[in-house]
Amino acid sequence: MSGDEIDIPLIRGDGSLHIMELKRAMSLRKPLVKQHRSAWVPTADVHDAVGQAINYLVGLDDNRQRIQRELGIETRRASAVVLIGHPAVQPDVPEQDINEALRILLMRLDRRET
Repeated sequence: MSGDEIDIPLIRGDGSLHIMELKRAMSLRKPLVKQHRSAWVPTADVHDAVGQAINYLVGLDDNRQRIQRELGIETRRASAVVLIGHPAVQPDVPEQDINEALRILLMRLDRRET
């Protein structure tokens, strides 16, 4: 796909594509979550990274026939993972709270697919 540069493309055992999007949250010292009312929510940086991965998946799906024909890679069942940092970047927030905020974001994204 023109203009896209996937960080780590992997081929799963079933022949479909799995991409990994890497972000440098620890070196940038950016928080993963922020307080919103009475709950922790992912920051804009997390949403941007997830959006970037989703856009890659859309592009792969839009070009799936050409990619299959030219590279022999199945993109219809492609998946993605965003590696954005470590809870230690926010030592003042319990790791369980960070994990829960990210888990809720993923649950919401999963429900949109169905």
